[in-house]
Amino acid sequence: MSKPTNAEGLIKNYDLDMGKVSFFKNYLIIEVAEGTSFNHKKAKQLSTLTNLHFGNNAFGYISNRVNSYSLEPLDYLKIKEVFPNIKAFAVVTYNNLQKTSVSIENIFYYDNIVSFECIDEAQKWMNQQLKTG
Repeated sequence: MSKPTNAEGLIKNYDLDMGKVSFFKNYLIIEVAEGTSFNHKKAKQLSTLTNLHFGNNAFGYISNRVNSYSLEPLDYLKIKEVFPNIKAFAVVTYNNLQKTSVSIENIFYYDNIVSFECIDEAQKWMNQQLKTG
C-alpha cells in the first residue's frame, strides 16, 4: 500500500476521527479510517476544512483507499452541494473489490471518478487537471 511520496506542496495534515486528510496547494488526499461509514454528514465536516484551505478556488479530491470502509453511493448525488468547487476526483484502489466499487460510484457521480493503482500517479494526474493557464 502506498503513501504519498511527493510531499512537495504539503500544507497541513489532519488526523480526524473519520481518517487522515492531507492538504496540498490545490488538492487534498483523504485516507478514511478503517471501518468508518463515510457519509454525507462526514463529507460536510470535511467541507469545513476544504473551505478553510481552498476558499472559492477549484480543488481536487484524492481518496487513497488504504483502509476498508463503507460509503453510501447515493451521497455522490449531493457532492456538488457539499464541495461546490471540486474540479477533479481520483481514487487510489488496491484490490478488485475497490475497483468494482468505483465503477458503481461512477454511476452516481455527476462527472467521472478516475481510478489509479498508485498514489503518485493520482497526484501527477491531479496536478495536470488543476493546472491553470
